[in-house]
Amino acid sequence: MREINQNNIGSNFPKVELKKDKPQSAEMPKVEDVVTDKTPVTDDLSLAPEAVIGRSQVNKADSIEADMKTMLDNPNTVKKAVDFFDVAYDQLKAKGSENPYEKAAALTSAFKDELLN
Repeated sequence: MREINQNNIGSNFPKVELKKDKPQSAEMPKVEDVVTDKTPVTDDLSLAPEAVIGRSQVNKADSIEADMKTMLDNPNTVKKAVDFFDVAYDQLKAKGSENPYEKAAALTSAFKDELLN
C-alpha cells in the first residue's frame, strides 16, 4: 500500500468555517388564535353532522338492509352480476376506455335490470 503523508492531508481543500446560527424565537400561536372544534360528541354516529353526507347518498333509509336481504335471497343472481361486471371491466380496461370501473358498473346495473329481474 502507499503511504499517506500526514502533513499533506487536507491541503488540497480550503478551510471551511462553520457559522453558528443564532436561535430564532419560534412564535407560538396565541390561545385565542387556535381554532377549536366545537362539534358535540355523541355515541350515535347517525346524529353526527358528518352523517348528513352519507344520508344524502342513500335513496331510502333501509336500502342497505334491503340490498343485503336481496343478495342473501338470490346468491345465483348476484354471482351472475359479479361475473358480468368482471368481464365488462376487463374488456373496457383492455380497450383503454376512460373510467372502465364506472362504465362496467353502469353496464352491470343495466344487465341486472334487464336480464335478471
